[in-house]
Amino acid sequence: MSRPVFWLLSLPALLIALLSWRVFFLPMKLVMPEMGNYLAHVPWGVWGHVIFAPIALALMPLQLRTRKDALHRWAGRAYAVSVLVAALSSLMLLPVSVASSFARTGFGVLAVLWIGFTALGVAAALRRDLARHRVWMERSMALTFAAVSLRVVMMPLLAMGWTVAETYQITAWGSWLLTLAVVELRRMKLKRAP
Repeated sequence: MSRPVFWLLSLPALLIALLSWRVFFLPMKLVMPEMGNYLAHVPWGVWGHVIFAPIALALMPLQLRTRKDALHRWAGRAYAVSVLVAALSSLMLLPVSVASSFARTGFGVLAVLWIGFTALGVAAALRRDLARHRVWMERSMALTFAAVSLRVVMMPLLAMGWTVAETYQITAWGSWLLTLAVVELRRMKLKRAP
């Protein structure tokens, strides 16, 4: 991966991860009101998602730069556990979500695919099939990066007066379909290159 592409992906990922952890210093209802509303119903779901999704997002750039060393393996294990906890936590939030059934379905599919792609990547690594490992982990990271694209799409909509629940009509599907499509198009382009 080229250095400019690495930084293009890494900086927003690290920024969103750090911003997500502001809930440790400020009241959640102030900084993430949509998540704060769920605390009474599914606190484990809220905290699991708010803590572990940013960990996965913060570890993603490290995984992109390191290969075949102990740091990559240990960070990869932490990434996989973080994805599992964050995705399961998000599934816990769906029944009490203010989002429409269309948006809840989008977030649910994202969570299931996030677990599945990551599990397939880990399984390939354990088999020492590094080519397949890379393919599945790139897909997993595309879904991790959906946290960034969700906010990029959501901010202008909120500025136009949409509610968070209304933005989910677009972001619940668009945030991860967009990033996954970019990864798949890149893979197709690399296959066609001489």
